[in-house]
Amino acid sequence: MRWIRSHTTILCSALGLLLLLSVVLCIGIGPVPISFTQVWRVILYQLLGWGEISDIPVSTQNIVWFLRAPRVLLGGMVGVFLTLSGVGMQAFTRNPLADPYVLGISSGASCGAVVAMITGLLHFLGRYATATGAFCGALLSIVLVYFLARSGHDISPIRLILIGVAISSLFSALTSYLVYSAPNDAQVREATFWMMGGLAGVKWEYLLPAGILLFPAILIMYCLSTAMNALLMGENTAITLGIPVSLVSRLLIGLTALMTAVSVAVSGCIGFVGMVIPHVIRSLVGSDHRRVVPLSALTGSIFMMWVDVGARMLDAPGELPIGIITALIGAPFFLWLVRVRRYAFGKSS
Repeated sequence: MRWIRSHTTILCSALGLLLLLSVVLCIGIGPVPISFTQVWRVILYQLLGWGEISDIPVSTQNIVWFLRAPRVLLGGMVGVFLTLSGVGMQAFTRNPLADPYVLGISSGASCGAVVAMITGLLHFLGRYATATGAFCGALLSIVLVYFLARSGHDISPIRLILIGVAISSLFSALTSYLVYSAPNDAQVREATFWMMGGLAGVKWEYLLPAGILLFPAILIMYCLSTAMNALLMGENTAITLGIPVSLVSRLLIGLTALMTAVSVAVSGCIGFVGMVIPHVIRSLVGSDHRRVVPLSALTGSIFMMWVDVGARMLDAPGELPIGIITALIGAPFFLWLVRVRRYAFGKSS
């Protein structure tokens, strides 16, 4: 693995090319297969006005541009957010099992979304009702966890995890009650499918909040790389090295919460991505976050795109919840990684 560690730029470039290739391939794969050439021509025409696509059926153009392209791109963004959230939470808590849902954000978002679905409280927002409910629930859980976890002016990682587990259990109980008492089966099915995660029915306008956050989030996480390296060695060591631990902790918590809230609001609850992908990257390049952050972002994006393809194809013409696939892939792979490769969190070699 020494070659990989010493040639991170080359690996990032290769993953960047693989990401672009995955976008085109994932748009083409589906119950209605579309050739690589047709997908590429439609994309270039819609984005840049290049070429002529009058020979491509209008139905094919619509599938490429209005159905699959926004779905694939949003899946890639969600993969970035979930993976970087895992990187940040694992560094801050120094806990290899931490993932984007350790703060109870997922449960809060689920509760908010289910409230919107079953009660119709936000019906005036139309198609945005569920996403808005999820985002409001996520923000509520963030506020509760943050203020309950504070001890003076500091936030203890262990206290944060314990409070997060408790808040998560509380919101999960509320969600279960709402689903149990739902007046009709259609609402129960809708709520259950959303809680398992999915990207069905994505429109271009759904990409706006995720697109606005994407590059600032990646940049901030990369700028915090040195601080996260220090945090892995312990809070006292980080302070000795001149790291403003309180400020870094607040930035990590806030950014992680925001990325997770946006992800859950647009795609439902998708587990395991934020825990597994960072560990895979660390097993290859070590724990230096200057390598981990960009490689995790690219890998998480590619992974989510192809998982969404699996969700579309494995039960075609129906669709599987993405959360089922991520768990079926992530759990065995993570066990293999820990058992066979003898991977240890926080070790660079």
